[in-house]
Amino acid sequence: MATKRVPQKPVATDSTIADVVETLDKPVEYVRRVLEKLERCKRAHGDAQVRLGVRGRAECPNYLIEYVREDPKTHERAVYQDAAYSGSTHRELAPKHIEDARNWSPEEMNITAVSALIGRLRNPRAPSSRFADED
Repeated sequence: MATKRVPQKPVATDSTIADVVETLDKPVEYVRRVLEKLERCKRAHGDAQVRLGVRGRAECPNYLIEYVREDPKTHERAVYQDAAYSGSTHRELAPKHIEDARNWSPEEMNITAVSALIGRLRNPRAPSSRFADED
């Protein structure tokens, strides 16, 4: 018996997790697992951000965890890759996946934005800010 293949929904090349959250298979679980990786990176490097993989499945896109460091003398900021992860298993991918810039969105979300996103997913009726009802 042949199985019917469902065509993949493409991920826009400038997407963030917030942009694709509606298409994720299990949005709360996906964002929670990404947040775990971000927290690990922040503990190790003092900073963490995530870029979305744009060449895979929109239901569980791969993601790249990075951190930013500022040179104390020149004050120039440089971005360093920590690790890339499978969006379906959340296991680390081989380093070769990081190297091809076409795999990753140019837009990133920092750990604070991802924390806020999971808060909204877990409690969608909560006000999005403390000023939401002060119009």
